[in-house]
Amino acid sequence: MTVTYTKIYQDTTTLPITGAATQFNVSNTIPSGLVESFIIQYDATANAGGAYAATLTSTINNLRVVFNGDQWFNFNSPVDEQAANANSRLGSMINDVGGIVAEQLSLTDVDCSIVIPCGINLPPNSRFELDVSYFAMAAATTLTGNFSIWCKYGSSSNATIIGNATSFPVPAASQTMMTVAIPSYKGAKVSGIVLQSPTADDNLDTCIVQALGMFAMSPTYIRGASGASQNGYQYADVGVDVNGNVVSSSTAGYYFIPLYDLDSSTASVNLLITTLAGVGTENYTATPVLRLPTGGRGENTPTQTSSVSTGSAASILQRAEE
Repeated sequence: MTVTYTKIYQDTTTLPITGAATQFNVSNTIPSGLVESFIIQYDATANAGGAYAATLTSTINNLRVVFNGDQWFNFNSPVDEQAANANSRLGSMINDVGGIVAEQLSLTDVDCSIVIPCGINLPPNSRFELDVSYFAMAAATTLTGNFSIWCKYGSSSNATIIGNATSFPVPAASQTMMTVAIPSYKGAKVSGIVLQSPTADDNLDTCIVQALGMFAMSPTYIRGASGASQNGYQYADVGVDVNGNVVSSSTAGYYFIPLYDLDSSTASVNLLITTLAGVGTENYTATPVLRLPTGGRGENTPTQTSSVSTGSAASILQRAEE
């Protein structure tokens, strides 16, 4: 099976800046074939002191990708985590769906690749659109360098799709039903739901997924079931370790709830959410992660590399059940 890395976009402007939130929209043609992974790469330098406390992914507020008018990936982080010595919610979600964040252990020499499992088979004459929003970086910090997008063409057992988030207010210490809308892709299964609170605190008490039964999952159980406490979230934090990635068993206010390939034909999933007493009403968001069986080959370009099929079935379910 051939593997090909193809650069589909590059500029020097799609970077976070000092003192202001920014939004960028980029689009370009993209070669046909099966996109095994979609890779966003930063190659830049920052001034002395660094631009953020731990990982570059903490600067990203929203990331949305569309192929030929069809949305494939949409993730929003409601909390600015740049000042925290912790993994970002985007980085945690990438870990949970079987992707990686490869990052240089330096706050001034920025080398970061965000690798997202894809599995989309694109026809000829295809286009992509990417919308990225950044939180404002702290004063007196700048990034200078390149923003680029690559596709790894190869094989994949299924497509991984990150749908639109559902938002709902949850009063304190009161069980509230949240109905999560599921995108309508024929044959798709729901691998999991990313549940987020609007603060960087663990204010969730329990969550019940009605489709799985009335078992009340605590944050500790959710993290154990999703694999976070078993395998850990890996992220770069030069302030903690200059020799390798830091491993964390949790990300405050973020929860990946595995749904074990739940049938999505009902177009919605009901969650019964209870938060801790005394925290007030909080707006929770729930983002569905879908698995759509696929297959095929990517570009037939001669190469001497081999590939192993990837996707959310092999990543999410294996982490949740082993």
